[in-house]
Amino acid sequence: MLGLFRPAPLGVDLGSGSLKVIELKAKKISIAAFIDIPPSEREEETLLVNRLRSFFKELNIVGREVAVHVPGNLSFIRTITLPPMPKSELKEAVKWEIKRQLPYPPEEAVYDYVATELADGIAVTFASVERKNIHRHLFPFKEAGLNVIAVDATPLCLIRTLPVNGSGNVIVLDIGSRNMEINIVKSGSLRLTRSVEMGGEHIKSHLLNEGFSEAEATDILMEGPAEKMKEILNQFLKEIFRSIDYYKATFKEKTFSEVILTGGVAINNAARDYFSHMFDIPVSVPNPFDNLIMKNEGLRPLGPRFSVAIGLARRAV
Repeated sequence: MLGLFRPAPLGVDLGSGSLKVIELKAKKISIAAFIDIPPSEREEETLLVNRLRSFFKELNIVGREVAVHVPGNLSFIRTITLPPMPKSELKEAVKWEIKRQLPYPPEEAVYDYVATELADGIAVTFASVERKNIHRHLFPFKEAGLNVIAVDATPLCLIRTLPVNGSGNVIVLDIGSRNMEINIVKSGSLRLTRSVEMGGEHIKSHLLNEGFSEAEATDILMEGPAEKMKEILNQFLKEIFRSIDYYKATFKEKTFSEVILTGGVAINNAARDYFSHMFDIPVSVPNPFDNLIMKNEGLRPLGPRFSVAIGLARRAV
């Protein structure tokens, strides 16, 4: 099982370009830290483990129990609606649905689910990862000295962190270094999730190909202007609107209440403004550090980078 219900005092988010660590006690953040990880180290297991081990020792968290997440490209996530039934029957019904929908043999899957009662049934979100992938994903954490006691799914972390509990359809875009996760949530329940291999590195690579220097490309990625990123941002939007069209056709929905941006790219105000211009609904970048007490106030503006880590840490709150 993935352990979706098991709490953990530390949330550790290893993304494609950085590592974020959060310890949350009630509304007080006792640990908030991150390091950027160069692609050369992220792709070489020995270098990655050494970098993580050094960082965990610096934070004095070696041996601690932690919750981590599985990125969208490694997980299979679906939300289904079942008729009302006793809890004793729900487990078997979910198990049958998971086996029916998995794209790989059930015996090769590690899975768990979250059930939410609705007025006319039960919404069940289940997440599954191939056993070989989960072992490979957890290896660096264990080798670096952490005790992984729970594994979560990225969309569920975001639902736990961001303001998505309204009754309308909310689009949550988590744009990281290499991947964009497109999630659609309704009444606090995940209804669609899709991972696309497009992120901050793709924007930077596009800018370099356009003739900008390394320093110029980095500045534009962090601060804009959007006009210099327009062509590549339109490629992101193409994938987003493709997911929206699929959602409308599948769930017979017509309207959306809001777009929420999070992740590293969301810190760029120019990117946020460009997305706001292209959508006909409000676009926001909520800061998950709002209403939380933290020692290092310098990290507060980077809040959107910590959305997943905070969602992991909230499991214990």
